[in-house]
Amino acid sequence: MRTYNVPDWITTNLVNQGLSDNAYFLCGTARAWGIIRMAADALDDLDKRAGILGGPLKIAEYHAYAGISASRTAIDAAAAWLNALLQLGVSPPHQINLSREKFQEKVLKGRPELKLYVQELGTLGNHIDPHRQRAQHREGLALRHHVYSQKSGHPGGWYLAPKGISGDHTDDLHMAELFRSWADKIETNLHGIHQQLV
Repeated sequence: MRTYNVPDWITTNLVNQGLSDNAYFLCGTARAWGIIRMAADALDDLDKRAGILGGPLKIAEYHAYAGISASRTAIDAAAAWLNALLQLGVSPPHQINLSREKFQEKVLKGRPELKLYVQELGTLGNHIDPHRQRAQHREGLALRHHVYSQKSGHPGGWYLAPKGISGDHTDDLHMAELFRSWADKIETNLHGIHQQLV
């Protein structure tokens, strides 16, 4: 299985400054988005190995759970990084959340140039949360395997059914694509913040 390293734009800065508390959180974000990408790759590989029948559901659930959990972890680690780097002093830990308006206001006070990046991460966190709640605290994730359709160009693979297994399959989300888009958004916005602050 391919793994993903912490990007050079983070490690170069760490070599120069050492591993402070805020840098530890920044590395945590990068490690988490590597896990998101690994989950997407694993879901693709699972589908390729299984052919049109799909891979075992439990293995797909495992990677879906890992990808969703890592996605929220990446955003939470980014919030902890900002709290430490900007010395915001926000506590308790559940208040350090980029999806919370009050936390965003604290980050943006005196740093308005971060607004777009912070809001993007907060919005993505709000989008991920219902899936994470379902996976970790409720009924679990509803997954379906779709078969590739050459006629419609519909990609085959494992899909997340956000309205549950009895919901309409047209609302299903291709998990590997979804995870890659989440990882890209997290990395892009975090890199934007990093360029402004470091």
